[in-house]
Amino acid sequence: MKKIIASGTFDKLHEGHKFFLKTAFNYGYVLIGLTSNELTKNKKYAGKIWEFKKRKIYIEKFLSSLGYEEGKDYEILKINDKYGFSLEEKADYILVTEETYENARDINREKKKLGLKELEIIKIDFITDEEGRISSTRLRS
Repeated sequence: MKKIIASGTFDKLHEGHKFFLKTAFNYGYVLIGLTSNELTKNKKYAGKIWEFKKRKIYIEKFLSSLGYEEGKDYEILKINDKYGFSLEEKADYILVTEETYENARDINREKKKLGLKELEIIKIDFITDEEGRISSTRLRS
């Protein structure tokens, strides 16, 4: 079975996050990289970001509502830097947006240096609402 990495902060799980996660399941088993509390400290409006545990619970509830089971269809892994677990031989793909595309390219450069198979990068567009691009930063502001 093919595996795909879909990483993010997933703060206050919104329609953009839901679209991102649903898209990941089109490619196989989903390895969800969820940013640690430490990694969120330098984000804009960091004081408003939910704790790791709460963000994880919301993802689990959402995926359960779609019929996905942890361990069978996906797993959630804590990430402490932009590479997370991506330098391990765990996945075939990585799902990104325009905002995270360069991180994926950096990951592949590192994998190449290490003699590892590069990830196929799948880039999707942001979804929008009447106010523009849906983003956690906008919602926190």
